[in-house]
Amino acid sequence: MKLNEKLRNLITQIKSYYVNDQVRMFVLFIDDFFPSEKLFGLFGYPLLNQRNDVAEQKVQNRKRNFFGVSVIILMVITILLAVNFVVIILQRGNLLEAAECCAFISSFIFNLLKALFLCYWKRDTIKKIIDRLDQNFPHSSREQLKFGIHKYLRVLKNFFRICTANYVLVWFNYATLSLTTFCLRLFGFESIKVILLLPTYTPLSLNHSWLYSIFFFTQDWTFLILVLICAATDLVFCGLVCLTAMEFDVLAQKVSQLGSTDDENAENSLCKIIDGYNELIDIANQLEEIFSPILLVNVFASIILLCVCVFLMFTPLDIVLIVKFFSTIPALVIQFFSICYYGELLQTSSLRVADKAYNCNWYGQSLKFRKIILLTILRAQKPKVLTGWKFMDVGLPTFYWVLQTAQSYYSILSGLYKN
Repeated sequence: MKLNEKLRNLITQIKSYYVNDQVRMFVLFIDDFFPSEKLFGLFGYPLLNQRNDVAEQKVQNRKRNFFGVSVIILMVITILLAVNFVVIILQRGNLLEAAECCAFISSFIFNLLKALFLCYWKRDTIKKIIDRLDQNFPHSSREQLKFGIHKYLRVLKNFFRICTANYVLVWFNYATLSLTTFCLRLFGFESIKVILLLPTYTPLSLNHSWLYSIFFFTQDWTFLILVLICAATDLVFCGLVCLTAMEFDVLAQKVSQLGSTDDENAENSLCKIIDGYNELIDIANQLEEIFSPILLVNVFASIILLCVCVFLMFTPLDIVLIVKFFSTIPALVIQFFSICYYGELLQTSSLRVADKAYNCNWYGQSLKFRKIILLTILRAQKPKVLTGWKFMDVGLPTFYWVLQTAQSYYSILSGLYKN
């Protein structure tokens, strides 16, 4: 009974976030900007609030064990995919099967690294960043209306809805195809070709219904866990970057309002704003340090996956591959676009501080005030950017470059296949 109540509460919370179009007049920092907290909570890794009572600790320990088992199974499936890839190359030499295995291997390795990176290696650092962002967050409804917090929240919620819907659609599409063949073979249509959700290496024959059932449910559950992990990690990144960009924008609005009071109050207010600006610069540097390796892998993984998925969908014109990958390509494009969009948003928000500082009433203030404003403008003219391990800036130009590169690699791969 308790499990059913917790499940209903979880569904109600997620539904209230994704389905409700109304943004509350008073924005809650945790509940509104981090729906991925609910997704990570499924695996026992709450990134934000965590109760310290004994009963809650036992529940979290069970969820952590569940998450550990899930990660182990993901690793095993990745190894089986790699073994199947080697077998295809050495024995059959089928380019289509090898390309399909390559796409799944890239996706599994990338999402495993993201999950381990955020849940194990960088979890404490992320929690500290969230606490620092919470301290600068405008908690009063008056300030939230004044600085336009609802605008950022509304855009963020729409991104979350689109991304989550894409992940669910991909899982549903793959699961439906394999479930259809599973049901047909279960009801006696043994001539139907076995279609597994994942092209893993299977040393045993799947003609036996019980063995096929084990493989089907294991792969279906594993792919669902992979989709949830991918959704949770992407939404954490978008939430953190959106909050940082929003607080840069709030700070810029505060700078633009300076100069309407006497010199002493204006200087004190400016010094507080400079302290907040340095705090945000430090937070942006920490985000760069945490997500920089993941973003670099995301860039190359997106190129590989887009190239291979387009190749598998359009080159052989196989109905099974078309059904499999017709939902994967939009999901990949939207996932990478959301990463680049928020990287671009952080750049423009940090640059806005310099414009607002120049437009404030600095000319009617003291010499000290004008010197500080000049230094602020000089510093803010250098935008804060997220990079792929210093190799490239993550923004909208990177998104266009990835699409062009994937299209070029698709042309090469298609030419190899036809020859």
